[in-house]
Amino acid sequence: MARAGTGRSPVEALALILVLVCIVAGLVAGRPDAVALAAPFALLALAGRAAPGGGEEPPVRISTDPRTQGSRLRLLLAPSAAGGGPSGGLVATTLAAPGCPPDALVLRSDEECPLLVRAPLSGEADVLSYGAAGFTADLAVSSPFAPAPPVRVSILPPIGEPLARPVSRRLVGLAGTHASRRAGDGGELRSIAPLQPGDALRRIDWRATARRSADQDRLMVRRSFADAEASVLLVVDQAHDLPSSTADWFTAGPRLSAGSLHTARAAATTVAASFVAGGDRVGLDDLSGTRRALRSAGGARHLEQIRVRLAVTSVVPRRRRGRDPVPPQGSVVVVFSAFLDAEPARLLRLWHAQGHLVAGVDCVPPLVHDATTTAQTQAVPLTQLRRHLLLEDLGKEGIPVFSGASAVVGVAADAHLPDRGGPDLETGLRLMARQSSRHGGGAAQGAARRPGRADDGRTP
Repeated sequence: MARAGTGRSPVEALALILVLVCIVAGLVAGRPDAVALAAPFALLALAGRAAPGGGEEPPVRISTDPRTQGSRLRLLLAPSAAGGGPSGGLVATTLAAPGCPPDALVLRSDEECPLLVRAPLSGEADVLSYGAAGFTADLAVSSPFAPAPPVRVSILPPIGEPLARPVSRRLVGLAGTHASRRAGDGGELRSIAPLQPGDALRRIDWRATARRSADQDRLMVRRSFADAEASVLLVVDQAHDLPSSTADWFTAGPRLSAGSLHTARAAATTVAASFVAGGDRVGLDDLSGTRRALRSAGGARHLEQIRVRLAVTSVVPRRRRGRDPVPPQGSVVVVFSAFLDAEPARLLRLWHAQGHLVAGVDCVPPLVHDATTTAQTQAVPLTQLRRHLLLEDLGKEGIPVFSGASAVVGVAADAHLPDRGGPDLETGLRLMARQSSRHGGGAAQGAARRPGRADDGRTP
């Protein structure tokens, strides 16, 4: 949704809240010193109200229209009666959108004008800057020009088609849809053994009792593996946002085109939605360490929290963290990165050595080679070579890396990526799920056969 911040600033509102808290706490506790603590916050609130230009409201307002046309966001520009402009006159508005030349509009006081602006595919961005001044019909009297805060939109990343759900062989959850190697209530048979104290009577297998208990003096029960939910940790590398145009690699400023960060948002949202739909728990963290990790949980509400957290994810330079992220025990860890440096690969190796089921998602979009200068033309192949060596080393160590471009709407799964070595995200997760179920099923079947020979009714 788009919003224009013309009201009270967040700092001023927070200062007022702290003033009220200090005053109430001091009066309730009978502590004058607590009331005195409200003085600096009161001064901060007054300074915010007295800031120059803070009370001038432009004579126009912009509201969002829920109807969109592709990547275009529909806005509605209308004069505002509270803006202080002359009544029954004209309103001159200047507009400036990223990547477009400035424009101007003149509206009557009772006229509205729809606008179409480019919006990002996901994330937060300023899509329009504007200001306005009011005039009378004869242009004799005018109000001062008042700039307005930019229109900032927040677009949630889209949810793609459901994907396969690979799970670790060390599930520790208490309830779910996956068979674990822990004994308990579940659907997968573990063994058939004599009835012991603590066994539920509904577990009695009368056919096995008639077949294995020759004297009919012992009851046989069916024991199963417990069902558990999977725990998934999604880690997003927000240190880089590599656009599809190689010429944009060397330019600064806001961009609304899709880049590697949008690919990471879309791929992470699709993976999270797939696991949440299966009843699993999903957590979210980032490599920059700027925010507290989103704890592992399930449900539709938690999925919306993940989408909102991904929508506000922007480029933040990576800083040195005090400790590496710690995935839950027996979890699946998926790292979404452009793999421009060795830090994501180091963490993948670390978590792989700890026994987690790990995978990397290469978020570089399909590239358009349009670099102009000689230095840019030489820098692009060197960057691709470094990425290729990093991904090749991970593949040699048994750590899969998939392409996340197929998770973006409008990009084909077989889109040409010059240095892509692994399968697309859908195929890669399906292969991981098949391998993990094969290994887990073999272990479960072996565990079921071994107790069966010991507890087949011939030994007490």
